[in-house]
Amino acid sequence: MSAGTRRCLRLLLLTFSAALILSACGNVKATESRYAGMYIWYLNEEENGLLHSDFTGSSGTESGEEEMLTTEEMIDSFLTALKEAPEGSGYKPLVDDDVLIREHTIEGGILTLNFSDSYAGMSSTREVLARAGIVRTFVQIPDVSGVHFLINGKEAVSPAGEVLGIMKEDTFVEDAGKQINAIQHVAINLYFTGENGKTLRREARSIYYTSSKPLEWAIVERIIAGPKVDGNYATVPANTQIISVTTENGTCYVNLNQTFITNALSIDAEIPVYSIVNSLIDDCSNISAVRISIEGESNIAFKQVMDLSHPFEANYTLVEATIQDA
Repeated sequence: MSAGTRRCLRLLLLTFSAALILSACGNVKATESRYAGMYIWYLNEEENGLLHSDFTGSSGTESGEEEMLTTEEMIDSFLTALKEAPEGSGYKPLVDDDVLIREHTIEGGILTLNFSDSYAGMSSTREVLARAGIVRTFVQIPDVSGVHFLINGKEAVSPAGEVLGIMKEDTFVEDAGKQINAIQHVAINLYFTGENGKTLRREARSIYYTSSKPLEWAIVERIIAGPKVDGNYATVPANTQIISVTTENGTCYVNLNQTFITNALSIDAEIPVYSIVNSLIDDCSNISAVRISIEGESNIAFKQVMDLSHPFEANYTLVEATIQDA
């Protein structure tokens, strides 16, 4: 073999070895970054806020490589973490040992967790924090978009008796790294309608809500959720979504999705509008007018009758005299 041939072979071997090394480094880097930015959430020591630690989420093989977890394996990992916290970290588990998860299912992106009765025994502050941590933990899984809470197979309810329903990532706080704000309790009036859909009925409520979102948001949410008093009827389609609620210079701006119009209920046009307007003005001293828009557009004639292009003040001529307690 000539000297030139030997040099060519050595060059080929070196190039091949370098390629293997670079390929291996690339695989290691990919493995290390698979779960970057994923966390397990815990309570802080004072139990008034949430903390998190990194989630590695991988298992080793005989070759030393790491494998991605399946959706079910990730759910199982997170379920185990609900009751565990890193030793010496100052973190506390989201739920106590006596809180059992009897079963879990996932369908259409919604993870349903069926808790034991002991879940309902937590204090209202602890429960809201635990719920926030559970939701923020599980919605990191690509196949999970929301968490549905059950207690012994029945809908879980808030301290005020309201069905929790499906919780999503933005339900609680804007910044997951910050402490959950205090739970607020307030008495409010909500306006629904009667069977004929031509008048408003005032329904007194006592509610709990987290101050991570304004009271105005909580009020509109409960209008959408519907009445609790027999004989009162909904004014807004139940699947209406809130895009934003903000208040500036005495005017509350309520931005809803198209469902408010496309699925409008068979009631007088002014009833849904003043259901929202009267409720907000009754319950928020900083509000004197309400402007409703649909996906940012207010140049709309709702049901071809109600012009939404201007703010509305309260209208109590539509209200029946009786105040009903929920």
